[in-house]
Amino acid sequence: MKKLRVIFITLLVVLSFSALAVAQHEVELYTTSWCPYCQMARDFFHSRGISFIEYDIEKDTAAAHRKQQLDSRNGVPFAVINGRAIHGFSEAAYERALASRP
Repeated sequence: MKKLRVIFITLLVVLSFSALAVAQHEVELYTTSWCPYCQMARDFFHSRGISFIEYDIEKDTAAAHRKQQLDSRNGVPFAVINGRAIHGFSEAAYERALASRP
């Protein structure tokens, strides 16, 4: 019985850490198809297994308008990560935003 209890507690701890590791992030990425920094941003999220919603501002006029309201500067990529707006591609800025919980 004691052995079963230890296994059960161990299992709970492992599941808790697994849930934290796969914590959901809220990520929106505004891009264009030809932008090399946009591809770097995509690769960043894909390599970490982080799902994101991507909006191509050249194909989606509503997304282009929304991006303009969120970011007065021109250019892509533009990311909103857990509520934090980040202009351009920066691994360090992305990591900081991911560290904050939604």
